[in-house]
Order: sequence, then C-alpha cells, then structure tokens
Amino acid sequence: MMNSNFDQRVLTAGMVGTVGFFGLCYYLLSRRRTKEYQHVGTVSKLFLHPVKSFAGFEVQEGYVTDRGFMSNGLYDRSFMVIDENNHFVTARKIPRMGIIHTSHSHDWKHIILSAEGKPDISIPLQQEGELVHSKVWCLNITGIDCGGGVATWISEFLEGTYRLIYCSEELPGKRLHDHTTVGHLMKKSDVSLYQDNVQFTMLSEASVADLNTRLEEQVTVPVFRPTICVKDCSAYAEDFWKYVKVGFNAELRFTHFCTRCKMTTLNKETGTYTSVQPLKTLKEYRQCYDFAEHRQMYGATPIFSTNLNAVTEGIIRVGDPVYASLQYEEHMQN
Repeated sequence: MMNSNFDQRVLTAGMVGTVGFFGLCYYLLSRRRTKEYQHVGTVSKLFLHPVKSFAGFEVQEGYVTDRGFMSNGLYDRSFMVIDENNHFVTARKIPRMGIIHTSHSHDWKHIILSAEGKPDISIPLQQEGELVHSKVWCLNITGIDCGGGVATWISEFLEGTYRLIYCSEELPGKRLHDHTTVGHLMKKSDVSLYQDNVQFTMLSEASVADLNTRLEEQVTVPVFRPTICVKDCSAYAEDFWKYVKVGFNAELRFTHFCTRCKMTTLNKETGTYTSVQPLKTLKEYRQCYDFAEHRQMYGATPIFSTNLNAVTEGIIRVGDPVYASLQYEEHMQN
C-alpha cells in the first residue's frame, strides 16, 4: 500500500512538473511573440502620390489598408505610365514626369494632372477601358487603360508615346511574395499597387535634418516621397522600428530599408538631373555593412527611410502618436 501511494505521488508530481514545464515554454514563447510597444514620435505629414513618379500632395488623414495608403477612396500609386510596349516608365528615365503635379477634385472622384504650359486634365476614378497587362520590375500587374485623352496629354508633355493605366479596387495588385530579391521578406498575403515594391515608406524629420547638416544646399522631406513622416524622434530612429502602430488601430511591419536612387537628385523646378546631391552624400554614410544578405539586397546603394506593409488596417491622421516595437540590430555604418 505504501509503495502504491508513493508511486501515485511520484506520478502526480511528474505530471505537475510536466504541465509546469510546458506551461513555462508556452509563457516564454508567448513573451517572444508579444510586441512591446513604446511611444516613439508623432505623425507630422502624410503624403499621397496617386501616379507613380508624378509629384504627390499632402493629406491630413487616410487609411492603412492591405493595398497601401488610401485617402477618400484614392490609393497611393494606383496610376502608372506605360510606353507603347506596356513597360512601366518612371522619372529615373524620364525626369519630366517628376514635374507633373497631381491633385484631386472637390468630391475626390477625379484626379487632376497639371503641368507648365498645359491645361489641367481631369481623370475619373471610375474607368471602363481595356485591361492592360504590365509589370513593375519583376512582378506582374494589371491596369485599366485610362483612354486616349490623357494619353495624348502625357505623351505631348513627355515628348513620347505613353498611356496611363489605373489599378482599381477590383483588380488584384501585385504579389510581393513573388519578388525575386525581397520576396522572402514578405508574407504570402502582401500585395501592393504600382509602388516599386512595398505599400508604405516612413521617414523622420530628424533624419532629413541630419542629412542637411552635411549638405550645402538643403533638401526637404518631399524629395524622398515617403508615405508617413514622423517628428519628435532622433535621427534614424525609424531604422530600428520593427512593428509600428499609428493612432489607435493601424499597425505596420518593417520589411527592409528603402534604397535611394537618382530620383533624389531631380530638380523639381526644371524636371532635369542637374546635381549629384543628396545621393552623393548619402553614399558616404548610409550604406549597409558588408554582410552577404545586405549585399544581395542593397549592394552599394544608400538607404534612407524604411519600407513597411500593413498588418492591421485603420485610420491615421497628422498629429497621431506613433508607437514602435524595437529591433536592436546594427544595420548601417554611421
């Protein structure tokens, strides 16, 4: 009888110990999955760029969606210029694209294109044109042809043969997980429109201010075409924000750094490339360490701002608090 009671106590103790062990494992794993947020800044500006490579404009509020940034039904980079072979074109190749300005009608049902020497042209967001199959770099995407009127307007200003396409809400967007270089950093559900890759870019005012201490001619935030600009943080603090909450509901996930190209040197008055700055200076202090993974993604291209995709949808406004779950890792040389 004593042996039976002893065995039972041993069995019970073993079961309690086993349950306790697995309970501890679950607790530790849960702690690893928990994102510990802290207040890191404030939204100072929000930008919408309806047409890829055209000038954008500021908005006071918008929505984080699973297709990117949207304000009053108009999505960021939802329009794109293509050539006669349906290949996408940008201001990297045709710098005059950068001096075509975009705005919206009072009811937000049209976008308006403006350029020096041209009458404004209005483009409805409800399009019924033919479907056009194109690509943004290595990713397939479809758009609706916006018609001959705007095609002629753009072609005359850019002095070539071009058309405008629109990725409406009914069209699927491009699958970021299929990207040949950064696809491994994306979730299978991640999609975007005509952005180079991800849905959002984030930049701090302090990072731009620090860059300006190294330049003779000052640059402004719009040069870098971000979606969200943040104030009340230190320079390059955004480099270490793994997950970001804006306002009360919207949540974003860092994917990788945003590399910078010659578009940062575009003269916004003349639509020409007349300077090597700020790109030359960025190359002097904003290149990643020479790790194999970083070499593959970034090479010798400088990084400035972060790329993010939506995790949780929600409204965001200028003045909203910004919270972040930090990633403590050295990514670049200072």
